[in-house]
Amino acid sequence: MDTSLRDQFDRAVSGDPGIDPGEMAHTAIAEGGRIRRRRKQMAAAVGVVTVLATVAGLNLLPDAPKSQNPAVTLAAAQMLVAAPSCSPKPVDRNATDVIIFLATEATDRQRSALKSALDDDPRVDTLLFENREQAFQRFQAMWKDSPDFVAAVGPDQVPESFRLRLVDASQYTAFRGKYAAMDGVDDVIGRICPPSAPVGGTL
Repeated sequence: MDTSLRDQFDRAVSGDPGIDPGEMAHTAIAEGGRIRRRRKQMAAAVGVVTVLATVAGLNLLPDAPKSQNPAVTLAAAQMLVAAPSCSPKPVDRNATDVIIFLATEATDRQRSALKSALDDDPRVDTLLFENREQAFQRFQAMWKDSPDFVAAVGPDQVPESFRLRLVDASQYTAFRGKYAAMDGVDDVIGRICPPSAPVGGTL
């Protein structure tokens, strides 16, 4: 820039009262916080949409095999909706309530062996079994506001589960280790809930 032009520019700027630097900083900080909050909200929404899109994609593709993958994703979709009074995300320890999702290919023998083990386990306070029909009804109610998602899923793709409450939450880590290794089990999910919450910790 020519020296005379630079001098004129500097004089013009120095004469402009402009915006107070403190006010500019405050505005920038506030705007930055708003952007961060919006990004977090978008990330949460993207997580839900990703689950829905994955399930729908797996079930709408004409050549997609009816393997355990759709059921695994559906289990994830079911886990998204925790009871309001429970921890929103699954925990690794000190869980009061547990859901044991069965694999879609679990046999009657594996299911019976699992039930017998749970019935005889002194760590289990309350035990409920949800068969495929009940699980599908729960799934439909849970995602009633997403009819396209529900329409893309069949009853045979929703996993059965055992829902239970532990006597002592501190025993969850060892409990999970035992049952996650049993044949026919797909996943073991724990949440921290008050006694008034639904057994298992989800709606």
